[in-house]
Amino acid sequence: MIDWNASSPHHGGGDGELGAIYDSLAQGILLADPQDRRLLFANLAVCQMLDYTREELLSRSVDDIHPAESLPHALKSFEAMSQRRLKTARNIPCLRKDGDIVYADVTVSHVKYQDRPCVLGFFRDVTEQKRTMELLRASEERYRLIAENVADVIWTVDFNMPDFTMPPDRANLRTLVVEILKQWKFSFISPAAERISGYHCDEILNMPLCDIMTQASFARVRRAILEEFLPKSPRPKGVYRQQSLELELLAKSGSSRWCEVVSTYLRDDQGKPTGLLGITRDVTQRRQAERALRESEEKLRGLFENLPDLVLVVDRAARIRFTNREETDREGKTLLEIGANGLLLVAPEYREACQEALERMFAANLPQTAQFQDVFGNWWSIRLAPLADDEHVEHAMIICTDITQERLATEGIKKEQRLLRQLLEMHERERQLIAYEIHDGFAQQLTGALFRFQAFRETFAKKTTNAWTDFDAASQLLGQAIDEARRLISGLRPPILDEMGVVEAVRYLVYEHQKNDGAKIKFHHDIICDRFAPPLENAIFRIAQESLQNACRHSHSDKIHVAVVQCGNVIHIDVRDWGIGFQSDSVKERRFGLQGIRERVRLMGGQIVIDSAPMKGTHISVELPLVNGGGERPIAENGSDDRG
Repeated sequence: MIDWNASSPHHGGGDGELGAIYDSLAQGILLADPQDRRLLFANLAVCQMLDYTREELLSRSVDDIHPAESLPHALKSFEAMSQRRLKTARNIPCLRKDGDIVYADVTVSHVKYQDRPCVLGFFRDVTEQKRTMELLRASEERYRLIAENVADVIWTVDFNMPDFTMPPDRANLRTLVVEILKQWKFSFISPAAERISGYHCDEILNMPLCDIMTQASFARVRRAILEEFLPKSPRPKGVYRQQSLELELLAKSGSSRWCEVVSTYLRDDQGKPTGLLGITRDVTQRRQAERALRESEEKLRGLFENLPDLVLVVDRAARIRFTNREETDREGKTLLEIGANGLLLVAPEYREACQEALERMFAANLPQTAQFQDVFGNWWSIRLAPLADDEHVEHAMIICTDITQERLATEGIKKEQRLLRQLLEMHERERQLIAYEIHDGFAQQLTGALFRFQAFRETFAKKTTNAWTDFDAASQLLGQAIDEARRLISGLRPPILDEMGVVEAVRYLVYEHQKNDGAKIKFHHDIICDRFAPPLENAIFRIAQESLQNACRHSHSDKIHVAVVQCGNVIHIDVRDWGIGFQSDSVKERRFGLQGIRERVRLMGGQIVIDSAPMKGTHISVELPLVNGGGERPIAENGSDDRG
């Protein structure tokens, strides 16, 4: 056992002439105590290998310089080397300060340090060697699997060229090449050949080349070899020239298969061909697909050109590169010209959104969608898809679907939904008003009559003279309740409307308001038809009722004019006052009743104009058609469609 105390400069090592020698060694050196596995000495090479300073390394133990998952193996090797059962340990993983793993071959010697036996380890970094060997093994395995499992046929041919003098003329050379071809055989062929040809590999190795291909393909091979043997210009020595041919090969079953054959001539130092290395790929299905594609190309082109959708191909600047149909404006000018900017067809307010969708598609290389309106007012839904040109996306396909009718239908549905909500709100308001009127009038009158009858019963039992006074008061309250009930019924749908028609109903309405409010109301009517359908009569009555009620309650006008006139197939309703008026732009917020009039007119397919200004009075003019919104049938009940 070597006495380390005699050769080591001190505990840390590294000072003095002997320390400089240790630090100059390429191999790393570590001295460790086999009992507690504490590190006692480290040279510069091992510090650099593990990325520690000498002081940091000497404050650690053997356990600290190995990764946790490999520590049991490393400690087992350290124990074996400490007990002299192992001299060298291969590929021991060591943990660097930064967390990386390095591998080392460790050879040990046994020394005596501070009067106790220690283990001196020499570390040789084999990390790169280990990685190289692993890459080599992986590469060998990969190429072996490729050769055994590749779908293409890998083959070689060795030329057993006779010693001959090249004929001076090409005709004799052709004869010579044919004879040589008949003697050529495969020296190696991969198992994929069995799938293509139906022959076992051993059978193919014993067959001449001319027996596994058609005569036309054999002639093609002969021409290729003639060009190789008799080139138009000399070739440098050692040049590997590649050739590619499509050949029709004969299968064992008698069928033929089209194959793409790529081969390379192998030459010796004198430039003489010594063999061929080639790859054969079955392209029968590809050729069939190409033929089918050619046959259907015209059909597909016709289908594409007659698609209901508009298809464009544009570049990054939105310039049109292709379109499946022509579009012209009202003057017959072509709009989709090749090279024109496609965004010019988009309405100005939607161009920015379309430009952003195009930019997003190019940036993310993902399809995008958008909707826009063109300069003619039509609506389009578009889908933008990237088109790769040589692995770079420089163009986009835009599929445009006309959604004008769908958009109009959707907006119509939303419009009707809003109308329905407003009508429901209006009806709810009317029910609330009726409830208030029943509670404040009719119910109060019935309650008062009940109390009076109860009082009559008590006073009549006492035979007082006031009994019949209570009876008369109760009877009067009942009469008032009956009148109130009739008024409420008339407000909902006056019986006169069903019995005598809309003119008499409006006349009665004018009479009631003039009797109660005192304003002078003039009513003018000119109706040709005797009766209208109930929906139209009800709409005319409600519009006149709400307009007249607003004028009587809010206008403070001393005169009001009401007119219901029929002009052909249109009913005109005019209600005018000369009162205080109001701001026209605040009608919705301040006049819920006017909003109800608007919705009734809209529901009947009519038109309304409300003209008012402060201190200028109010004029409501309504036009209602005698046919429904769809124009399907007259809304009159006299059996005639002619309103003239």
